[in-house]
Amino acid sequence: MGRPLNESTTARRTAALALAACMMLTACSSIEPEPELTATTDAATPTETAPEPSGEAVTEIPIRIVIGDQTLDAKLWNNPAAQSLIDQLPLTLDFSDYGGQEVLATPPQPLTMEGMPSGESAPAGTIGWYAPGGVIVLYYTNVGHYNGIVRIGQMDGDVSILTGWSGSRSVTIEQAD
Repeated sequence: MGRPLNESTTARRTAALALAACMMLTACSSIEPEPELTATTDAATPTETAPEPSGEAVTEIPIRIVIGDQTLDAKLWNNPAAQSLIDQLPLTLDFSDYGGQEVLATPPQPLTMEGMPSGESAPAGTIGWYAPGGVIVLYYTNVGHYNGIVRIGQMDGDVSILTGWSGSRSVTIEQAD
């Protein structure tokens, strides 16, 4: 066994252990996990598709997304980020696939995040803005909640036209008549 510890030595060791434990807990609490882009299979519920938390009816602005000789009917919601995009229409941008879940392109001017949530999920068919990357995103698969994603609209119909792209494609977004 060793020699007996006096009261002073025991108190110092206890204090040192407590300090070390506090430092470890403090270090662990400041580490933020890396966000994940996760495809999910959750279907969007009606409350998820309307970005207005007030419960009021959402004004929709009809648009067209033209890819080659195919057109997707869509709508943009009346929120600050969507309005930033509407103010830039019509736009023709080069969209490219990202991660087998979405196609994206950079608009001439970034969209505002003023009054927008810090993050959302994006069900398939969502038109979104990914603020950290500064890109408009057309989601063709479900993407779970991610900080920086905001929903600005919805594509109608079959979004499979967006899948399987290799390289970029010219896409025109314009207001519908």
